[in-house]
Amino acid sequence: MNDDREVRIRQRAYELWETAGQPEGCEQEHWYLAEASVSAEEEPAAPAPKPRARKAKVEAEDAAPARTKAAAAPKKPRRSKSAENAA
Repeated sequence: MNDDREVRIRQRAYELWETAGQPEGCEQEHWYLAEASVSAEEEPAAPAPKPRARKAKVEAEDAAPARTKAAAAPKKPRRSKSAENAA
């Protein structure tokens, strides 16, 4: 572990210890939490995936008028074969 990273971990662990009310016997817990915090700061943020397909779908939905059941034309009832033969 390099010296700069260890110094940052030590400072962060001290801050955590003070925030917790300076309890005795929690050194390892604060050290591990500080290590995790410093590691998270060091890792580069992963770029968000580009939502290309989703964007195209949303644009298509925006362009097309919304159809509801009330707006749809009512269908004609089907005639049965016996009614056709009778006519």
